Amino acid sequence: MDAIYARQSVEKKDSISIETQIEFCRRELTSGQEPLIYADKGYSGSTTERPEFQRLLGDVRNGKVGRIITYRLDRISRSVLDFANLCDMFSRCGVSFNSTQERFDTSTPMGKAMLNIAMVFAQLERETIQGRIKDNYYSRGEKGMYLGGPAPFGFTKTEMKTESGRLKMLAEEPKAAATLTRVYEMYAGDLLSLGAIARQLNEEGVASPNGGRWDSCKISRVLRNPVSVMADAAVYRYYRERGCKFTNELSDFALGKGCYLYGKREGHERKYTDVTGHTLSLAPHDGIIPSEIFLACQRRLDGNKQIDNRRKSELTWLTGLIKCEKCGYSVVPKSSNNGKYTYLYCTGKTNVGCCDVKTNLGRLSAVEAAVERRIFAWAERYSELKAVTERKNNKEREKQLCRIEEIDGAIRRLLDLAVQANEVSSKYLNEKLSELESERQSLKDALDAVNGSVEYINNYLK
Repeated sequence: MDAIYARQSVEKKDSISIETQIEFCRRELTSGQEPLIYADKGYSGSTTERPEFQRLLGDVRNGKVGRIITYRLDRISRSVLDFANLCDMFSRCGVSFNSTQERFDTSTPMGKAMLNIAMVFAQLERETIQGRIKDNYYSRGEKGMYLGGPAPFGFTKTEMKTESGRLKMLAEEPKAAATLTRVYEMYAGDLLSLGAIARQLNEEGVASPNGGRWDSCKISRVLRNPVSVMADAAVYRYYRERGCKFTNELSDFALGKGCYLYGKREGHERKYTDVTGHTLSLAPHDGIIPSEIFLACQRRLDGNKQIDNRRKSELTWLTGLIKCEKCGYSVVPKSSNNGKYTYLYCTGKTNVGCCDVKTNLGRLSAVEAAVERRIFAWAERYSELKAVTERKNNKEREKQLCRIEEIDGAIRRLLDLAVQANEVSSKYLNEKLSELESERQSLKDALDAVNGSVEYINNYLK
């Protein structure tokens, strides 16, 4: 029996409909018998996992189909490998294949040969189109154009007229940008956890980027995105150490612009988990978040580890953080009177029996309040001491960092030249390397003097 297969991935004005494909195929029928109809709407030809197509293959295996008619070859599959396997299956089952547009009939040797050649060129055309799309995508990023999708949190999409056309870019959205700045400050300065920030924003009724509730994953994605950072030499160094490529010179990173980070990743990977091989481009819009705050957040996020959810507790945020002073075992909360009161107990006494402290260590609420007071007192003292270092001349420090990066690049180039140099040029290269190393050490000493007070504060608060 004859079978007609039709497929339409996306319904567009210029695409041929399922009904029209079937009508073309009916013209190839030679018998008056009604054919079997199989139609997949909304499925891509890049895979054979389509419900009606799988039903067709099942009927082929069961001997219900003798000939398959389709509008074009790519309605069956866009993959050369898949199509070769299908043709082999059709041959083993004694099924011929007809295409109305390419005029192929696999019941003849010439038809089989021409069919394979046509599929090779179809695959080549598809890969060529994919390559052009990819090249255009990266070219737009290098030019500072926004690469598409919803605007990141804190921004809105806009257009700017240029000589070459309209340039899509981002502009600050004041209300969301204020929330964005606050999120960075809470994570970097107040040292709140991702979950604590999400809870606070939800309690205040602040909408997340998609309009729903905040959670730790959404906070992490917002903090990781460099679109809002005021790019400088430190940001350049951070992403260079993480294996990124750059479309801008180092000197451009002194302008305080935001950044676009783009690159291919596996489907199971989070967007900013591993950026090795990704590309960082400077955007035309101004950054919002100072680089020191942004990088403080990145370093803290880099140190985060996934917590086993089985060890979480709904009773207190102190779970897993409190230890008994006498035995060192964990202190855990337990509720009583239907949850009205919560007390702390030493597991060294209740579970192991190695501790002689009182069974009840006190009300949980009192312990949480005491810990919070100590934390906020420490944070306030840290902020006051840190303010001393922020009075330093940041502009001069950035110039020193940029110069160090330039010296490192010059040293690498000179080392490459030294491999092929003769005796005279080697002497000159060695002198130049010594001069650069001396200048680099002087700049590093100057930076150490500027950052000395920060190290003093950190050691003082340990």
